[in-house]
Amino acid sequence: MNTQKTPISGIVKKRRILFQLVGISLISSLLTNKAKGQAKHQSEFKVLGEKDQIDIGDNGQEILEKAYKLGYDFEKKHGGCCRCTVAALQRAIDFVPEDKGLFRAASCLDGGATPAGIQNCGAFTGAGMVIGWLCGADNFGNTKLSHQLIRQVYKQFETEYGNVLCKDVRKKINSNCPEVVARAAKWTAETLLRQFTNYETERKEKLHG
Repeated sequence: MNTQKTPISGIVKKRRILFQLVGISLISSLLTNKAKGQAKHQSEFKVLGEKDQIDIGDNGQEILEKAYKLGYDFEKKHGGCCRCTVAALQRAIDFVPEDKGLFRAASCLDGGATPAGIQNCGAFTGAGMVIGWLCGADNFGNTKLSHQLIRQVYKQFETEYGNVLCKDVRKKINSNCPEVVARAAKWTAETLLRQFTNYETERKEKLHG
């Protein structure tokens, strides 16, 4: 009969291996659950359609003022007209998700994304990014509504600056980029509120009330 005992060091080693395996399994489970949670969170947002309506109470004017102020403050403090427009709209409008990927994607699109500024103003581009995110299409679907809304913002730029080219916008406003972002955020917010909320009804009631 073999009565040889397992050395203490061997027992400790086996236990260490067991704990390592349990730890790896636990971490793997947590990462899987986290990924599932993120996927769920991302899928929670429903792309808005032409008939979707959101009740914002009587907060329409407050939202517009917030969009304007945040746009101005963000651009003045951080720079980057495209990302500042995106951030202002994300913070000012409750139904615009604060998606980090959308904000990050705007990182290199300020100043027309060119050294010469001969392309679209970044604030206008940021407006389009948010509009496309809200009511664009997945898998090459219909984009009619998103085009209609960004063209409404374009009309505001055209009326105020003549066009949406970075260099021309800057010239018109003496390179006051915080003001450009503030206006773009407000114009875009108003476009979204008119389309998807009771803002227009609320505004008319106040005018005739």
